[in-house]
Parts: sequence; structure tokens; C-alpha cells
Amino acid sequence: MSLLLLIAFTLVLAFVAAPRLAGASWVLRAPRLALTAWLVGSCAVLASSLLAGLNLLLYWDRTHDLVSGAWHFCLDSLFGRHDAQAQAAAVVGLLTVAALCYRMGLGTTRMVAAQRARRADLRMLVRLAGIPSSVPGATVVRHDQPAAYLMPGRASDIVITSGAVDQLRAPELHAVLAHERAHASGRHYHLTHWVRFLVQAFPGVACFRLARRQVERLVELCADDTAARSAERIDLARALVTMAQPVGTDSGLLAVDGGDSLERLHRLLAPPRPLTASARACVAAGVAAVAAAPLAMAMFDRCVSWVPGTLSL
Repeated sequence: MSLLLLIAFTLVLAFVAAPRLAGASWVLRAPRLALTAWLVGSCAVLASSLLAGLNLLLYWDRTHDLVSGAWHFCLDSLFGRHDAQAQAAAVVGLLTVAALCYRMGLGTTRMVAAQRARRADLRMLVRLAGIPSSVPGATVVRHDQPAAYLMPGRASDIVITSGAVDQLRAPELHAVLAHERAHASGRHYHLTHWVRFLVQAFPGVACFRLARRQVERLVELCADDTAARSAERIDLARALVTMAQPVGTDSGLLAVDGGDSLERLHRLLAPPRPLTASARACVAAGVAAVAAAPLAMAMFDRCVSWVPGTLSL
């Protein structure tokens, strides 16, 4: 029963809930809550799929007996309870698995280190290319096209072009910097990296591709809301119009003109009414239920078999 529940839950999330959430109008009124829903939903799809596989492997009697028997046979062979050839094969298998785990761990460590080194080199090049300016908290590089974006990494450096400094008024420039600082304080890079990782790991899963587009859209709306607390919405809207330009979907940068520019512009000029407290509570309860559902469904069979035995006592 747990297996069927997990499969049904995964299919409903991927093919029903995800498209409905993408088209929901309330996300414009509560982008942070919607962002949480997408992240929790993507993790729930991944967790329920994994638990369904484990459930299929461990909880069916035949497969359970097969796995358990193979495991005990390997242990017995490793400790020499069979002949010497079996023990040698078990030792070779153990060393092979250990070597694979070591190589995977080493490769992952080197990849992370290389990414950090590239980011450090890029940050150094940007700083070397920077020109003296009066823009606080940002590095200005010489380029005619007005642009501003956040550098990936822990330092979260803001880069802005000389074209943006020349074409934007002081309040508009302040709004742009506030928007990029909101990306940094909200750790939006980590959120977008997570959904991009899911798309790269599972390129054929449509709901992960949809999650990536929606998360990249929602982090821009969240940054707009945060920037609007310290800057005027009209200034950010004017800056958005000035800096609007086609941006590649795989650029990996959080630019001030990212996301759906027309949607952001309309939302800045005509802010939607926030969700009521009751509506927020209902959505939050639904998100919490989705987060807890995979584990609860995986334990369903054991709980159902445990309750009657407890009551009979």
C-alpha cells in the first residue's frame, strides 16, 4: 500500500500540482511562500521517488529475502565462512566499492574546489577591471550597456556597468543596488543552484524544468519586494525599463532585469494586495503536509500493522 501511495503522490505532484501552482495567481501576492512551495515540492518529488524505490526493494517479501540473503552471503564470504575463493572475491568487491566511493568523493571535492577557484579568479578580474566611482558597495566596470548583477559566491559582490551609472538617476541606482543586495541576503543563488542541479541530474523530468523557471521567476519578485522597503517602487520600475535587455536563460547570473520583466514592471507599478493571514496559514499548512507526506506514506504499512497489534494487547 505504501508503494502505491508514494507512486500516486509523486505523479500528482509532478503532473497536477506543479502546473496548477505555476499558473496560480496568488503567487504574485506571496512570492516567498510560493518559492517555499516550489522548493518543498521539488524535494518531495525527489524524496517520494527514492522512498518508492526503497519500499519496492525492502518491503516486498521476495525482494527483501533476496537482498537480505545476498547481504548475509557477502558478509559470510568476507569473514571466511565460505571457501578462500569466495573470501577473495568479497575482499576485491569491498575494495572496489571503497575505491569508487573514494574517487567519487575526491572528484566532488576537486570539482567544488575548482568552482571556488574560478569564482575567485572571476572576482579578482572584475575588481581589477573596476574603475573608480562613487557607487557604494559595488564594483563598476566600463561598458556602455546598462547592467547590474550579483557575483556568485560567499562574498556576493555586486557588479554594475558604467552605462548604468551614467543612465540611471541616483534614486534608481539605489533601487538597483537594493535589489541585488536582496538577492545576496536571501541566498537566492543557493535556491537557483538547487533547481538547476535537479534539471541537470534529471533532464527528462518536466516538473523539475518547470520548478527551475518558477524559482528563477520568484526570486526576482522576492528581491523586488525587499528592495521596495528601502527604495521607491517607481524608481526600480524606471531602472528596470532602462536596463531591460535579453538575458540568456543559462547565464547563471542574478541580474536586475532577470525573470519576466513585464510581469515585474506591472507588479511594481500596481502592487497586488497581500494574502490574508488565513490564506497564508492554509498554504503553509499545505506545504507542511507535502513535506511530511513522503515519510508518512513510506511508514504507512508498518503503522497499519502495528496499530491492530497494539490494540489487541
